Amino acid sequence: MNKQLVRVWNVNTNGRTIRAATIEQGPKQESMCEGCPAPCCKGIFQPILNQEEFLSKKFKTIFIPVPDWLKERVPRADYLIVLATGNRGCCPYHDLTTNKCTIWPNCPKSCLAYDCRGDTRPEIKEFVKQREKEWQQR
Repeated sequence: MNKQLVRVWNVNTNGRTIRAATIEQGPKQESMCEGCPAPCCKGIFQPILNQEEFLSKKFKTIFIPVPDWLKERVPRADYLIVLATGNRGCCPYHDLTTNKCTIWPNCPKSCLAYDCRGDTRPEIKEFVKQREKEWQQR
């Protein structure tokens, strides 16, 4: 992740208060997204919302435990505030037929800033290797 501002919130949910984080994103990155089969939209990646998105309630949100790979970035939070998945277990705005976002570019800022080439998770790194080969052949 680039240098991003992490905000930790005390959020009252279901009668209890939890510490959840939002992350302000950097600018949109040039990426290999065009024509991509979008594994990030199919459940591997859950967009972390920023302050504006969280407060505006523009997107349905859920709270997930901070994953191990991100705990160092958000040490004061127990949860992340992320875009809720749809009933298919993937992004509710992802069209499975076209593999495209139905609300692009009005999607969460983390989607615009995300670049799979910088993702360190093993399942993403494997995908990136294959995707880079395809992208270079264009």
